[in-house]
Parts: sequence; structure tokens; C-alpha cells
Amino acid sequence: MEQNLQKILFTSLNHQSGQPQPVSSQQGDQSSIQFQLVWKSGIAFTVKGWPHFGWFYVEKDKQIVSSAFDYRKIEERTLSVMQHMIGEIEAGKYNHKKTPKDKIRDIIQARQLAPCMNNTKWTELIGEISKIEALPIKYKRLADDTAASNFWTVDGDEFFGSMEFALIEWLKISCVIGKSEYQGQLIPPKISEVNVRAEIESILKRYSINYEYDEMDNSLVVYGYR
Repeated sequence: MEQNLQKILFTSLNHQSGQPQPVSSQQGDQSSIQFQLVWKSGIAFTVKGWPHFGWFYVEKDKQIVSSAFDYRKIEERTLSVMQHMIGEIEAGKYNHKKTPKDKIRDIIQARQLAPCMNNTKWTELIGEISKIEALPIKYKRLADDTAASNFWTVDGDEFFGSMEFALIEWLKISCVIGKSEYQGQLIPPKISEVNVRAEIESILKRYSINYEYDEMDNSLVVYGYR
């Protein structure tokens, strides 16, 4: 199926002046580039995922600068959207498009923010809190106009683990986890709270990550920028 997908895209799409790139074989369950065209300008049309599912988008300096569309099987409509994106690249639409890093730099300069975290510390922190089942979090990204009002769980946010860490302005980690206990078919579940503040603080101190306590939200706040 993997070779079939690559063959279908190679033969069905008009590459225009984009150059097809060598594609590595699928390694285990990890997503990988299934098909890629690169222009002399450095702009790339990329299909990444698996033979049966994935996304396609436009990259500049290996950063996504277009909408990302998913595919489950390659149909005429999917090929049409892909071809349209290739045409946009050929026409120069993305040559002067700002990358996420460009936008982050502009926001930081405009708001005179200073970084408080780095990728290593974010990776360590998120890796640890992701192990805590049903842990409530909320965060604000630099480009968000308003902050989220409600908490949601780490495992309920499909984008959190793969998000560009440089986008995070702050992250709030709840000090309590709500537990639901089944009482019977006709009886409402019993809701109790488990305090995990000490566990979260232990993680933060282990990796020398500065934080503050937010009394209103009963949460620990880690700032990406201030």
C-alpha cells in the first residue's frame, strides 16, 4: 500500500517545477513523509503520515505555512486539492509567507517578551505530566487573542504533545484531578478530588523549572515568555 500511495501521487500529480524527493520506507508505527516536491525557492509540498492516513501541506524552511488537509484514501477530490496547492506554490504564493518562527519573533519583539523556557525543559515537563491520567491543563499560545477559560485533560488534547513549544506563552497545570466513582445504574457517580500539587511540584523542581501558584485556578503556572 505504501508503494502504491507514492506511485499514485507521483503519476497523478503534475509536479510543475517541483522536484520529487527520495522517500524513506515506513519505520514501524511512526508517521513519515510519503511524498514530497521541493522547489528551488525552498518551498515544499509535503504528504506526511501513513499509507492509509495522513496530512498534506506546504512547508517553508521545514515549517508549515499553509492549511493542513487530511487524507484517508486518495480520491479525485483529494488529488484536486493537492494539485491546487502545487499550483499556488508554482505561482509564488508562499515565497514571502511568514513562517511560525517569523510570527513568534514578531510577537515577542512587539510585546517585549523574554523567554523563560526552552525546548528541552518543555519536552521533559510535558513528557512527565502526560503520564498522569486525566490531569487538567490549559494554556495560552502567543498568537491567541484570549486565554482559555476552562481546563481540559492532557490526554484529551490531541495536539498538545506535538505542538511547537515555542508557541506556548503559559501553561497552567491543575493541582487537583476529579475522580468519578460508579455508584450504581440509577445513582449519580460520586465525584471526588485527588490533590496532585506535590507530585507536579516535584516534577517541576526535578527539572529546575520556575513556576507560580495561581490561587484562583488552583493551578501551577509555567511561563514560556514574560
